[in-house]
Amino acid sequence: MTVTTSVLALFVATSASSSYTPSFPGGFISWIVCYRSRRQEIGGFLMFYYWSLFGGILMTLVMLGANFESYVPESFADPTLYHLFLLSVVPLLLVYTVQVITGILLLSVRTWDMLKLLRSLIIAELVCALLGLVVDLARFKDNIFFDVYTIAASSIWVGYFFFSKRVTHVFKLNDWESVVERIYPSKEPKAIAAA
Repeated sequence: MTVTTSVLALFVATSASSSYTPSFPGGFISWIVCYRSRRQEIGGFLMFYYWSLFGGILMTLVMLGANFESYVPESFADPTLYHLFLLSVVPLLLVYTVQVITGILLLSVRTWDMLKLLRSLIIAELVCALLGLVVDLARFKDNIFFDVYTIAASSIWVGYFFFSKRVTHVFKLNDWESVVERIYPSKEPKAIAAA
């Protein structure tokens, strides 16, 4: 399976899922797709990042559609609450949008500079989620779960993109094809010695 078909399969499977991080059966499907592609450049946990990125697009659109009235100033009796709501949500949406665009570009460009930009955007997402948590703790208790979820996910991805061997080989050293066998040895049947 090529990277393009893997990403397409990943996007189609995500579109059928109803959660940001895949749950059963989406979680099982994502695990199979990511595990089976672990020898490819964009495979394994890196593919799972793209799974969650594209799933996040779907969930963001669903949440925007379901709560569109929240973005209308007339929904708030107090204009201060409206501005606080925007402060807790809009920066995260903007950073996430740029992260999606950068992530998609990174699929074709695969340069270290583009990866550093993506890392910065994931850190910015973490900062925006922390800001949102502070605002939501004071005024919008219903949103705390989403803030904590985003903080946890962003923290995991920051760690992954800074410490992953795959990320270093794919985006910095550009030598994945020569090291993949060492990292993920193929399971070729061993010849049985004649007795």
